[in-house]
Amino acid sequence: MKTCVVVYSNAGKAFAYAQEIAQNKQADILRIEPKIDFKGFMRYVYWGYKASLKRSVSLNPDAIDLSDFEQLIVVAPIHAGRICAPVRSWLFTHRSYLKNVSIITTHLDKKNPYLDAVEALEKEMMFKFTEIQSKVIE
Repeated sequence: MKTCVVVYSNAGKAFAYAQEIAQNKQADILRIEPKIDFKGFMRYVYWGYKASLKRSVSLNPDAIDLSDFEQLIVVAPIHAGRICAPVRSWLFTHRSYLKNVSIITTHLDKKNPYLDAVEALEKEMMFKFTEIQSKVIE
């Protein structure tokens, strides 16, 4: 099964984890890239605001054609208790042809796997993820 790991990474930790998954599964990797990004502390304020209010963000076009893949694994950092805005926007943009999609939330909280954030996104998108996982990344 041809697999692609899709990731947005603010500080690089989620991307490093996505690379590890891609290597283990011999998968391609697609990095979600917003058209606007900030540096330093403002990055966290901006992305937290966008995530908490479920705001969409403009993204650069995908670097690869996703129609070639049978499975997508989305690595989704948590911002302000929700799926980060770039991943959320990417999923909504591509939802018309998503099929076999697993999602892995990445976060710092060792007690909360943020499954409620994924369930809320599923309801909003009217889409069920094939598999849901959670990963603490320090």
